[in-house]
Amino acid sequence: MDRGNGHDRSLWILNHHATGPGRHEGFARELAARGWRVKIFAASFVHNLFREMKVYPPGTHCLLEENGITRVWLKTPPYFGNGPRRLLNQLTFARRSWLAGREMERPGIILASSVHLFAGLAGLFLARRHKVPFVFEVRDFWPQVLVDMGVLRKGGTAERLLGWLESFLYRKAGRIIYVPPGGADYLAGRGVKKEKIIHIPNGVNLAWFDRCVADDCLDPELGRFFAECRDKMLFVYTGAHGRANGLDTLIKAAALVQRAGEQGIHFLLVGEGPEKPTLKKLAGEYGLRNLTFRPGVPKDMVPPIIKKAAGCILSLEAGGAFRYGISFNKLFDYLAGGRPVVAAAPAGLALLEQAGSVVRVEPGDSPALAGAVVELARAAPGERLEMGLAGRLYVERHHSMPGLAGRLEKVLEELL
Repeated sequence: MDRGNGHDRSLWILNHHATGPGRHEGFARELAARGWRVKIFAASFVHNLFREMKVYPPGTHCLLEENGITRVWLKTPPYFGNGPRRLLNQLTFARRSWLAGREMERPGIILASSVHLFAGLAGLFLARRHKVPFVFEVRDFWPQVLVDMGVLRKGGTAERLLGWLESFLYRKAGRIIYVPPGGADYLAGRGVKKEKIIHIPNGVNLAWFDRCVADDCLDPELGRFFAECRDKMLFVYTGAHGRANGLDTLIKAAALVQRAGEQGIHFLLVGEGPEKPTLKKLAGEYGLRNLTFRPGVPKDMVPPIIKKAAGCILSLEAGGAFRYGISFNKLFDYLAGGRPVVAAAPAGLALLEQAGSVVRVEPGDSPALAGAVVELARAAPGERLEMGLAGRLYVERHHSMPGLAGRLEKVLEELL
């Protein structure tokens, strides 16, 4: 188990949203293959589908062995949108993580991952309970990103409380892993010492992605949709339909494409989120015939959807919420699928510039987004293929799961 080094090579990962294939399951599988024992604490109410995925016996958590990983599923209250019930859901996750973990066998080390800071607090309390090292992983910089998005008022009570909690977690963590590429500058501004932090970006499990493509596990309705659109150039967006995603820009771009008479282009938006009803209403007002909304799908359906596209869309809201860069899972899925990407995103985001397969336009610029889509649709098939292959090669070199898991393992072993 421990390769003879005398350390307890067991890891707990607290991630509210680690409900399936993704960053932490990928890490867990890689670490398990290297002799680690891994538990993942996650809520079974899936935030981007807004539905409960488990049936619980009496109690609020259950343990399941899945693919060599122990999953601790936590029952949390349902919600839709970003109101008080979402906050209740987050607080419940933190409390039930603590209640479930405090009586379990002592781990070797605990890693808690934001988005929300309450997961970090639960991880810290459990680490203190079991007297083990604590690693805090930051995927969004709360509360700053909430201020940038207009959700919280700078200097307000909620912002100040979350800011205190953020600083507290930074002080108490043995190491801080940050995901956004510009995170080092942000953390330095918060007074965090350079030697305490490490950058481990998002990535993709390419073997899993290719296996899902080969399985082609689409539901019947999606299968019929693709059959009906076999003569169309499909441009696909997969993911959350929230305010930060700026999808109204995409709706307006689709209207411009339709108005220009580009009948061979069709847009497919797959996912859920609080802005979806508003977006569907906007599409109806424009009378769009070249855009289809589909419900959110399980993660293993995303790869075959991407492979059936001519190109993919990444859209961000105009504003400061992404000033420290982006590391969206959907972008790595697009690149793994070997498809060119049209990104409505701010300038200066290194990943978009380095991938070799991304056409960038300014966020909020619907005419530019429409023009980029039309230009890509008119490009020679070989040109689109070349762009897509460049993106695939980029993630193979810089964002493959084995390499990223190796960086994580080094951090963990330094603390044991």
